[in-house]
Amino acid sequence: MKKTTRQARRAWAAERRKFIKRGHIYHVEFQHDDWCAIYTAERLCNCDPDRVLKDDRGRVLARVEGAGFYDPLELVEGAR
Repeated sequence: MKKTTRQARRAWAAERRKFIKRGHIYHVEFQHDDWCAIYTAERLCNCDPDRVLKDDRGRVLARVEGAGFYDPLELVEGAR
């Protein structure tokens, strides 16, 4: 059963809270679809990218699919 966008966003937020700690380095990777408008002059995401959280060695800590379009302010602390 596929998660709804809301469930996927909540899962992504939970994974961020679980793994992201002050003073540690991590990488967030958004894997956009090939047809996404992020690759055009508009530079606006209109796909449903997979979100991947990696540690400083490149090991995958979490992967969430189906969380909706990419919001650039999503990872800014205190933005929401």
